[in-house]
Amino acid sequence: MGCDYESGRAKLEKLIEWYTPNEYKRNEATTRLYLIDTLFFECLGWDKDDVVTEEYSANERVDYIFSAPRRILIVEAKREGNYFELPAGNGRIECSIPVLSRDYPNVKAALDQVTHYCQTRGVPFGVVCNGHQIISLVASRSDGLEPLKGKALVFSSLNFMLENFLQLWQILSKPGIEEKNLQTKLVGAITQSIPAKLSVSIPDYPGVKNRNVFQTDLQVVSELVLEDITRHRELETRFLAECYCQSGALSQHALISKHMMEAKYAALFDSNSPGPTVAPAISREGISPDLLSESLSRRPILLIGDMGVGKTSFIKNLINVDAATLFKNALSFYIDLGSNATLSENLKDFIPIEMIKQLREEEKIDIEERNFVRGVYNIDLERFSKSIYADLRESAPGSYKDKEIAFLGGLVGNITEHLRRSLSHLSKGRKKQIVIFLDNADQRDDEIQQAVFLIAQELAENWPATVFVALRPETFHRSAKVGALSGYHPKAFTISPPRIDTVIEKRLRFAIKLASGEIPITSLPGNIQANLTNLNGILRVFLDSFERNKELKEFIENISGGNVRLALDLVKGFFGSGHVDTEKIINIYYESGSYYIPLHEFIRGVIYGDSEDYHPDRSPIANLFDVSQHNAKEHFLLPLTIGFLLVPGNANVEEGFVDNAILYEKLQSLGFLPEQIDNAIIRGVRKKLIETSARRMPQPGQIMPQAFRATTVGAYHITRLCHLFSYIDAIITDTPIFDADNRKQLINTHHIKERLDRAEVFRKYLDSQWLEFGGLTNAFDWSQASDGLC
Repeated sequence: MGCDYESGRAKLEKLIEWYTPNEYKRNEATTRLYLIDTLFFECLGWDKDDVVTEEYSANERVDYIFSAPRRILIVEAKREGNYFELPAGNGRIECSIPVLSRDYPNVKAALDQVTHYCQTRGVPFGVVCNGHQIISLVASRSDGLEPLKGKALVFSSLNFMLENFLQLWQILSKPGIEEKNLQTKLVGAITQSIPAKLSVSIPDYPGVKNRNVFQTDLQVVSELVLEDITRHRELETRFLAECYCQSGALSQHALISKHMMEAKYAALFDSNSPGPTVAPAISREGISPDLLSESLSRRPILLIGDMGVGKTSFIKNLINVDAATLFKNALSFYIDLGSNATLSENLKDFIPIEMIKQLREEEKIDIEERNFVRGVYNIDLERFSKSIYADLRESAPGSYKDKEIAFLGGLVGNITEHLRRSLSHLSKGRKKQIVIFLDNADQRDDEIQQAVFLIAQELAENWPATVFVALRPETFHRSAKVGALSGYHPKAFTISPPRIDTVIEKRLRFAIKLASGEIPITSLPGNIQANLTNLNGILRVFLDSFERNKELKEFIENISGGNVRLALDLVKGFFGSGHVDTEKIINIYYESGSYYIPLHEFIRGVIYGDSEDYHPDRSPIANLFDVSQHNAKEHFLLPLTIGFLLVPGNANVEEGFVDNAILYEKLQSLGFLPEQIDNAIIRGVRKKLIETSARRMPQPGQIMPQAFRATTVGAYHITRLCHLFSYIDAIITDTPIFDADNRKQLINTHHIKERLDRAEVFRKYLDSQWLEFGGLTNAFDWSQASDGLC
């Protein structure tokens, strides 16, 4: 069992007391049993669950591998009689490894051995121990110095350990190793700088890609026709009828398994954490009957879906199509908390005011109108007529009327309560169900999202209303664990994305009808009307290419990751991109009757966006080959991580998640350190290449989530993108090159011949770094991607 500092020291004293009369009488196995086990498990706070012993791999057997929680320390055991001779009179803990290695061959051999074990397994710290002496070192360094040319911390005897127990505890106890005090003591915070990226030499990087007048006009008009006009109320019913696509349909173009697609919202909670009930909003039979039957309960109904999957479209279609009969006899309120950029800080005021406005404008009901107010408060007026002012009714009717009006004014003045009473009056008098949708709260910060749920809970519990709230999965999970949802038990329904290719095809056809005039667009400025002709042309070109080009469908489907909004943004961005000669495309189309958009032409517009050069923070495309430490092998860490997550044997078949421990063990076995893996995972999650169990966003220095799963975005990056010149050409500017000769050959240029030459240099550079893996993994194979670039 683990121990604390004081009990560890006491155990060391007892060990010394026992050891002194029994010195040098044990072989390696007995030394481990009686001495090393005691030192680490009883004196230094390690638990036996933290260690794997006698691990055999690549014809090598490692004595101890300690984890906290990842593999972080290897201890190589020597027999007790293998005495480490140290410099005479050396009372210091810190010693030079070259000195120890030069003058003491047995020490050199032991340090060589443990360093090799650490570096081939991605374990940062190594220890050699014969039971009564300890030599520890940082076996994998990031400051450019070879580990065996640095320093080691040496404890020359058990008595020396006791005299310096504080330092021994700080360095080699479980808490000390977790805090990486050995690293701090021997290496410090100094790390070797990563070579500068090519982007550093580019003036005004990443720059802004200028559009010509034609491209600018096309961008404005495409935004209007593909997005803005479709929100107009007069078009809403027709738009839904022609463009709505049911959520949850599986795409044939996604590069992950159907099991993983179906389990998109699986593991919203850690396996050992209870949470609210979650069910799909739509099944193969249609809308879940539970979705509408939940309206009888006094709790809000949560609609859970990722950003851009179509929660708003689901709601609008529910109101106008799928449950139109129900909503025809209901009073429904749609409150958009995302489009109100100046949303009032006081949501309790904003939501009632918005509902009152909708009643007045859409239902022609003014809840402040005299007769309506008197109807709402009829019983209250009867009570008032028997109040202390009753005598005035006959003696001073004018004064009585003033008192009555003041009484009603006080009731109406409480806006929220007046609205509640008014809705109750309408519900009973007109036999109408009240339904409230609070949409796009997930576009706001956590504080507003928490407030929205609490308001929804209050409305559902105390008002005559069914309340729907749309949230993102990560918001739902976080709030249900430690936020507003944790005190309640709402019913949650998940909304999965529709087939992206179907959405785009329907949207393009609808946009063509708008641009061609088949669906009239009224009240548009003259210059917009004129540019609809050009938009009509590019829409037809793109629709034709999209229907014929499987690669184009595959790219948009996988890079959007089920985000309909992003998929449409990719298409709109292409139409007005400064990197695409759309005027040439339209001219060829009108002259020849056709134009086929190749994948590389579309990708170019997506990768760069509005920037002159690729920038990872401005692009939906990730740079797979960036690094976090001075280690050229790390170019392949992120693609290897995604690859391991896609290997069927590693994952839970139903959900596609790979356990944290399995992933780290595999990556560390290739020589990557835990910190490097942490950084790669964080980068992968931020760029949506990887997702975590419970949708938790990992943070530097914090414990990683318990499991990971590759997304379609990640799968497309490693199986398609890195095989393409257009991708490699873009990310060259953002990738540090460790070889000085190669680095000099990579120049900033806009000439295609020079860019081809530059890509070839980069390809061969990565080829040389890939050789170090020597076919150790089948998770990702750079050589295949490299062959495709030739």
